[in-house]
Amino acid sequence: MEHKESTIFIEPRKTFMEILKVHKQEVPFANVLAFFFRPKENHKLETLFLDALLETRFTNIGKNSNEETTQEIPVYEITSVKVIVEQPTKFNKRIDILIITNTFVVCIEFKINHDLNNSLTEYKEYINNHKKFTEKKKYYFILTPYKKEAIGEAKKYFENHNEFKQIILSHFIKQIDYKIKENPNKYILNKKYDYYIDFIQTVKNREIRSKRNIFLENLKINLSRKNIKSEYHKNINGGFLEIEKEKFNLKVRFKNKGIQIEKWEKKSVTIIYKQNKNLETLHLIEIIKTSR
Repeated sequence: MEHKESTIFIEPRKTFMEILKVHKQEVPFANVLAFFFRPKENHKLETLFLDALLETRFTNIGKNSNEETTQEIPVYEITSVKVIVEQPTKFNKRIDILIITNTFVVCIEFKINHDLNNSLTEYKEYINNHKKFTEKKKYYFILTPYKKEAIGEAKKYFENHNEFKQIILSHFIKQIDYKIKENPNKYILNKKYDYYIDFIQTVKNREIRSKRNIFLENLKINLSRKNIKSEYHKNINGGFLEIEKEKFNLKVRFKNKGIQIEKWEKKSVTIIYKQNKNLETLHLIEIIKTSR
């Protein structure tokens, strides 16, 4: 078994969001995006983020869930754009990001860490029943780091409704980058753009660590099949797999753009294997099994 995904070898650069330990929280993510959704902020990117969001291809949830489509950006006044984070609804639910313009409304539900299992009816009813939104076009998006299937209450909701569309975060980011490259003289990338770069790096780090987590979890399962017990210790750097031998322990971890196996004895640590390209699980198991 080989792992040919090169992303897994990229060494994550710790971001400001990670230093603050807010990289797993949806509200800080929403606050960063809201800053760029507001054209009046001093990032000087005008409506880049809002236009890119509306131009990003989305996927229907439930029926025709594999069908990806896009839509045209409606005409609106830049001065009319208002962005609210954590907008409360009638029964104390909160819309992660609500964008209001003179011609349309955008409701964004973040699903960064959690499953897509909440009922979305209240969000839709809040917007549909709001007197100021009656004549406006309405967009409902679920922003996720990867494609998520609806479960629980959400699954029941999508059996009869299809207003909410799923947008993959990386697709949204690519659309932003595309628009900047397409109009290099239109957008002024000042120091405030660094906030976005940090945001992007945080998203990429999540992907790297997620894939590393999956690899180590699968390695743990394969070791178990060979009657080799191991324990997976998670941390911000991706964690490590620990195997107890009679006189020493082995630790398998990603480090310095590769994976390595370390031999931990009472007073010393020795690197007995290091690899920074295609990972062969069976080869790793053999090294772990025959270590003396």
